[in-house]
Amino acid sequence: EGHEWYYLVKGNNRPEQVGNTHSNEPGIYIIGEFGVRTEDTMVITETGARLMLPQAQSLLKMF
Repeated sequence: EGHEWYYLVKGNNRPEQVGNTHSNEPGIYIIGEFGVRTEDTMVITETGARLMLPQAQSLLKMF
């Protein structure tokens, strides 16, 4: 298991703390053909969450 507690899930009432990191890993899977997943990692700062890597505006215009 590559993930550690604390998860952002219902029932977790632990307040976020500066320095916490989280990842969002949405995926698309076509059974018997392929799967693809992206991972967006964010860190909690004094002013809110900040993504660790730049985000593409669209699939047609990456950066």
